[in-house]
Amino acid sequence: MTTKRKVSLTLDDDLIAALEGDEGLSSQVNDAVRAEVERRRRQASLTSLLERLAELDGPLDSAADEAEIARFMRLLGGAQ
Repeated sequence: MTTKRKVSLTLDDDLIAALEGDEGLSSQVNDAVRAEVERRRRQASLTSLLERLAELDGPLDSAADEAEIARFMRLLGGAQ
């Protein structure tokens, strides 16, 4: 079990209203933050991979390369 730590947050009223319901606010905020942390990890991994590929094969230089990157970003949950 992950240990918990109590912190204070200030959230916009509309966000709190959208999250109110059966599930506790703390749980929902925790899930949202965890999803964002994971998204950032995936983004960093993809960036690292692209940098390594550029070192091996040279920089990207075509619209096809850019389209392929965008496709992989969508598949990995990165930028749309």
